[in-house]
Amino acid sequence: MFNVSAMNTIIQHIETYWTKKSRGHPKATLRNAVPEVFPIENVPETQGVLLIEVKHSEYSNFHNPSVSRFRAINENQQRQLGFEFEELGGELLVSMWSSSGHLKRVGILKANSWLKIITNERTSLEYTWAYYKHVYNIYYGNACNIGNVLTSQQPNTVLNLENNLW
Repeated sequence: MFNVSAMNTIIQHIETYWTKKSRGHPKATLRNAVPEVFPIENVPETQGVLLIEVKHSEYSNFHNPSVSRFRAINENQQRQLGFEFEELGGELLVSMWSSSGHLKRVGILKANSWLKIITNERTSLEYTWAYYKHVYNIYYGNACNIGNVLTSQQPNTVLNLENNLW
């Protein structure tokens, strides 16, 4: 049995950014090769929800991503990302806010497990469109196990909310 007080919730947000220049071959091949899981090491020992962001861009040919430090995020920041978390007796209920303001249950995580949510968006720039793919890997468990769990176990749930943006 796991000590519930030693559990962490960690969000790994992988963002891929591109414009119309990277919609076709050969840039699209590079863009589509961006991994949906990034290796994690040296997680700080702290309670609460931690966020690490990994950003890929066409400006670097989708290589050498910008990787943030881990940072604790509060409930307001979790809501800005679109999530709500509730611990239920050693498990984590993961819910996601819709654009219409409704809360949708995504899944329940047991100790040392994770789920994946994929979304995308298109925004207008002055002369072109900008596209984003967001992958949220949400882990619940002992922080020291996250690297092994993300690379050796399949996610409990995969929710693909990608829209056809073309």
